[in-house]
Amino acid sequence: MHLSRSGVLFLLALIMALAVGLFLNTQEHRLGSGVWPNYTLDALQSIEISTRGERYTLVNEPSGWVVRSEGAEPDALPTPADKARIEALLGAISHHRPTQSLGQVPTPELAGYGFAEPTVRILLRPSTLGLGEVLLTFGHEAPTGAAVYAQSSLSDGVVFLLDASILHQIDKPSEHYFDYRMLELSTDDAQRLTVTGASSIQWELERKDDTFVFLRPESLKGSSVSSSEVRLFLHNLSAICADSILTRNDRQPAGRPSFTLDIQTSKATEPLRLEVFPQSETEQVFGRSTRHPAGFLLERDKARTLFRLAFDMQWRGVITYDSARVQSARIYSVMGNQTLVAENSASGWEDRDHGRTLAGLDLSLWRLKELRFEAEPVAKLGYPAVQRLALDLYTKDAKILTSFTFYSDPRLPPDQCWLKVGSEEMFYPVGNQIIEELQGYLPSRPLRPSGE
Repeated sequence: MHLSRSGVLFLLALIMALAVGLFLNTQEHRLGSGVWPNYTLDALQSIEISTRGERYTLVNEPSGWVVRSEGAEPDALPTPADKARIEALLGAISHHRPTQSLGQVPTPELAGYGFAEPTVRILLRPSTLGLGEVLLTFGHEAPTGAAVYAQSSLSDGVVFLLDASILHQIDKPSEHYFDYRMLELSTDDAQRLTVTGASSIQWELERKDDTFVFLRPESLKGSSVSSSEVRLFLHNLSAICADSILTRNDRQPAGRPSFTLDIQTSKATEPLRLEVFPQSETEQVFGRSTRHPAGFLLERDKARTLFRLAFDMQWRGVITYDSARVQSARIYSVMGNQTLVAENSASGWEDRDHGRTLAGLDLSLWRLKELRFEAEPVAKLGYPAVQRLALDLYTKDAKILTSFTFYSDPRLPPDQCWLKVGSEEMFYPVGNQIIEELQGYLPSRPLRPSGE
């Protein structure tokens, strides 16, 4: 194959471009080596940051990384810091190495580059032996706006050019590094949960092996707790973040909190505590915790998700049976006068009378077992409750294993129905989506002949 003259020129230009790019990249790497730090979080003891608005220090203390602001009261407590954001800061510094050196610049001329009043100053103090402090100073942006002038104490007096995008990653207020989590909590560490209202303990749970049981109220003592509800509750506590962190103690509210949570963990002698105070007319409520003793502000809607009643934490399962023993099922719609008999074979569930495959019936029966009652059950039903659907499950020898009857009732919330299990004279309010699912497996009703 022969290339045309223009093709040869294009190929030569491409090779030259790649060579220049490789040269510049190598030059940039060599330029950065020895004059620009590449520290990891584990190697540092503190990071002092000065912007044109404030000065603060990120410090690695025995309790973890914290933010300390210059000018704070002598007794002011530090604010827990978000390690991920500190790591992002160090990553930005390591990634944005100098692209060009302007050489030694006389001291009187440094002001022209913006170093008399720097945009940002960052002092890195290592904790690892053999590593020295490094001061990075960032001045004005270059006239093109694509680069920023910078200095490093590793190369005293030299002015470098860096990609200007680094400023967006390092010129941050102290609040940027706050850890807004209300509590630092691992679900597996929680051993005892105690929720107190304005005047008394509402409920208390204690871990027993891999589950929790009630200690209070007395009426529920020793009874089982919904594992999924506990996981969700603890997840919300660790995942929901405050909207703002208060760093001074001058906004402590009067009176008792409306909600107090104490969590005894396996790794501490003192429990973690979270308090939420009565809601005011504003869109935010005041809270405080062992992690943020000076307090924080939280949206009211977020605060509502933290409240749980003892009823919410109960194990509210309605149905228990051995799924492995189910060989066939009968679904009967009272209102539609439709019946389905399903057989469980090696290839899955099938409609015995119509030869249809019933994909998804296994999943529906699993959801059936996951039903939870949404309010207290009742012993009797009356008008206007009406029967909607019946489901019978059979064993291999055609003996009935268990049966369920569903009733609609306009007095219930629109997403609920009543469920009766077997011959038990008790009716439980449960989610009604299961009715729609089971009805979906019923065969279509035959069309009536025209003229009837």
